[in-house]
Amino acid sequence: MNLDQYTQSARVKALVYGPPKSGKTVLVGKLAEAGFTMHFLDLDHGIKSLMNPEMLKPVARKNIQVYSLPDHRMYPIAIDTVRAILKGGLRKFCHAHGKINCPLCSKVPDAKWYEIDILKFTDKDVLVIDTLSQLSNSAMSKVTLKELQAPGGEEYKQTFNDYAKQGQYMEEVLSLIQVLDVNIICISHDIDSEKAESSKEYLVPIVGTRNFSKLAAKYFDEVVYVSIVNKKHSVMNTSTSAGNVLTGGRSGVKLDGLKDTEISLLPLFKQLGVNPA
Repeated sequence: MNLDQYTQSARVKALVYGPPKSGKTVLVGKLAEAGFTMHFLDLDHGIKSLMNPEMLKPVARKNIQVYSLPDHRMYPIAIDTVRAILKGGLRKFCHAHGKINCPLCSKVPDAKWYEIDILKFTDKDVLVIDTLSQLSNSAMSKVTLKELQAPGGEEYKQTFNDYAKQGQYMEEVLSLIQVLDVNIICISHDIDSEKAESSKEYLVPIVGTRNFSKLAAKYFDEVVYVSIVNKKHSVMNTSTSAGNVLTGGRSGVKLDGLKDTEISLLPLFKQLGVNPA
């Protein structure tokens, strides 16, 4: 097959990252105002920002499905539940523990459950993982849980093998995201990948170790950096946007230069012919 015969997938795979409180979740959530059904896997309560009527029109809330995962260091449930969801098929997990087919909640008549099957998503559905930074923490906590639960576990220092196992979990997640025929947007925070190695700053999304984070962009078609500049929101998504920030895209759509009120991820979908409005 030559390039003229190649048909690209009409699905968006985007990684949106930046500092805390820079508007990442709101930028993604605003796709609900355009008519998309957003499925938020909420790992660190970022969804709260979408309850602000100044951030998201209340009428758009009906287009957002929220799946809360109560993940923390001593209960790293997110990495298992997210991996199960990404493998496809109907997944049922409880609100209380975020656990697939939770045996505890199955005994509670009025327990609250979530159900999701990403293989039934249409081009109007978008899966959101908020955030990859918390998911990578969950992966590390899963790897080291036995040591953390032992006496004095709070002093445990991760080993090379621990980081390697964390990387295996995150590579599995990102590989599934890459091949799935589903719109997926991941949100993460930023980190200086050159810290302690160079005086020059280079920002990348947090997806585990600094070295692994440098390579995470290869699993996505679009990498968007969100920040606050001169008291206004700013986005960058081209490979030449800034020399010290990892950004880039395969679509050719340029979000750089959009004014504060114009900033949107909708052009990434429109260039694929997807417009739910």
